[in-house]
Amino acid sequence: MNEIAALFARIGEPYAAGLFEEPDKGYFYRHAIANARWFETLEPAAYTEGEQLYPHGRKFFCSSCAVQPHFAKTYEVNWDLLTKKSPEAAAELRKFHDISHMPGGWTHAAPNYRRVLREGLTAYRQRILAQPAGEFRDGLLCLVDGMENYLRRCAAYLRSVHAPERLISALDKVPFAPAENYYEGLVAWNVVFYLDGADNLGCLDEGLEHLYAGEDYTDIIHELFTNIDTVGTWSCTVGTVYNEITRQALYAIRGRRRPMLELMVREDMPDDLWEIAVENLRSGCTHPSFYNAGGIHDMMKARFPQIPDEELVLFCGCGCTETNLQGLTRAGGTDDVVPLLRILETVMHEQLAQTPTFEEFYEKVCAASVEGYESLKKRIIDRYLYMAKYLPNPIRTLLTDDCIEKGKDFNGGGARYTWIQSADSGLINTVDSLAAIRELVYRQKKYTPEEILQKLTAEDPLLYADLKKCPCFGTDNEEVDALAADFASRGYHVYHDQEPVDFIDGCIITEHQFQRYEYEGRAVGPTPDGRKKGMPTCDSVAALRGKATEGPTAMLKSAARLPQHLAQGISVLNLTLDKKFVGASLRALITTYFAMGGIQVQVSCTSAEELQDAMINPDRHRDLIVRVGGYSDYFTNLTPALRQAVLERNIHEL
Repeated sequence: MNEIAALFARIGEPYAAGLFEEPDKGYFYRHAIANARWFETLEPAAYTEGEQLYPHGRKFFCSSCAVQPHFAKTYEVNWDLLTKKSPEAAAELRKFHDISHMPGGWTHAAPNYRRVLREGLTAYRQRILAQPAGEFRDGLLCLVDGMENYLRRCAAYLRSVHAPERLISALDKVPFAPAENYYEGLVAWNVVFYLDGADNLGCLDEGLEHLYAGEDYTDIIHELFTNIDTVGTWSCTVGTVYNEITRQALYAIRGRRRPMLELMVREDMPDDLWEIAVENLRSGCTHPSFYNAGGIHDMMKARFPQIPDEELVLFCGCGCTETNLQGLTRAGGTDDVVPLLRILETVMHEQLAQTPTFEEFYEKVCAASVEGYESLKKRIIDRYLYMAKYLPNPIRTLLTDDCIEKGKDFNGGGARYTWIQSADSGLINTVDSLAAIRELVYRQKKYTPEEILQKLTAEDPLLYADLKKCPCFGTDNEEVDALAADFASRGYHVYHDQEPVDFIDGCIITEHQFQRYEYEGRAVGPTPDGRKKGMPTCDSVAALRGKATEGPTAMLKSAARLPQHLAQGISVLNLTLDKKFVGASLRALITTYFAMGGIQVQVSCTSAEELQDAMINPDRHRDLIVRVGGYSDYFTNLTPALRQAVLERNIHEL
């Protein structure tokens, strides 16, 4: 071991030590070795008596280590802790870090659970051995050995604490050998979830169907869901097939904030699944969210005609809602957006006064927005190319199809499909702002451009009263909806017309909002949609908070007029309903929306009284779960601004 690697080993930094074992080798090999050393030294998590899955609790983490693997960013560094442990070590890593790490960016993915369960990681080792000798093969072999070392020590630890023999026997076998029964399949699924770095559970019912023999393991699925909730990561998809595991997953999610359980809706979905879903929502659980399976498959076929139908059914909304095919894709949210409302604000203050017609002003806003999409596209492509060169991800390379056979890293074109995902923020705010400017400045001529800008900056209450009367999106106003559809399509075509770049197959823009709508709003002053300075932007493609005055049907008709098929991703729609009115009408509402082209609906069931009391008495409502952007959280966990945003939503009574 060289001096630098020895230094990191002495201060208890196995990942960093692995990075420097052979500093003349390439980045993929070095990170593979670093992950292997991490697994070889990682202490098994404490076993909690009675658990039927292991590991459980927090993701693989060592509080004493400053350098740790990261499922999306390859690795992360606590520089303060590392400097405290050894300024010399921090200086050495920073030399490496400055070369090979670019801040920003995010990648969500789901490993190929179904293949691991069917073949076992021992078969993966044989696939690796069949590849040409070299750093790629050697690095992956070392990584698999490190994983096996960790799991063998886990089994030994479980024996020492007298854990259930069934669990120990399963871990002695899976995931290195194929799972042979439903329980082993769940144990293996959980292990792969943790080995991957704890991100996404993929298509649970489809992947376990071949092992099901009539057992009721709702409690174990609940435990699996508890793990993803405790870890703080994301989602799980069911309904790729409809079976008893689908039902067990729907029951198991009750009372959980996560995973975001995504139910794929087709015409043949059994009635009892609808009934269970409705019962869940009535109970205060925000799961499942409803996904238009046919609509998703159709828009993906249009963008990626080379993807066969048997792979399209492996869709899973990784992260919050990012489009992914389980175990086949390198894709994910980039934590980067086109800030449409900020763009409008700039054009409005710089050019509105000099623009004689609304049509000319609208074209200026569209041109600036398209420029924003183009700029973001280039920025993300540059990031992908950078990560391909400097930030390999050996674990996801191992667990994603085609990487091994191609001899390429997950971030460098190894996955069967690689596509980009981004987002925009403030779409509905921008549409309503444009509609208000058209109405008050150019049609009614109630305000000159200078007057509306002045009164807007001052947040004049009389102006806000007039803005409130303006036509808006989400009320089945066909003129405003047409404006929204045209404006959105111009941006989406920037991505839709994207040619492949190097190993990148294409680009998908996803309308997911996550919680960025709070901090995006902080950077924007008052806008003609009725927002005040610094307030959050829209949280979905629904009507703006408080504006869905014509009811849920009108709101969904407006949303369906957006060109969601051009978005090529998941256009999140938040729908808040009073618990008393969730029933058969909800099914009709969702299926009709999907028939019109809608892609996704997620429901919060609550009342204004409950939310208002939770604002005043949070301790009484610690279990109140609400949909935020593309995810769920406890209402009391939200920031004050996000709580207020949820409170301001229209609560519909069907």
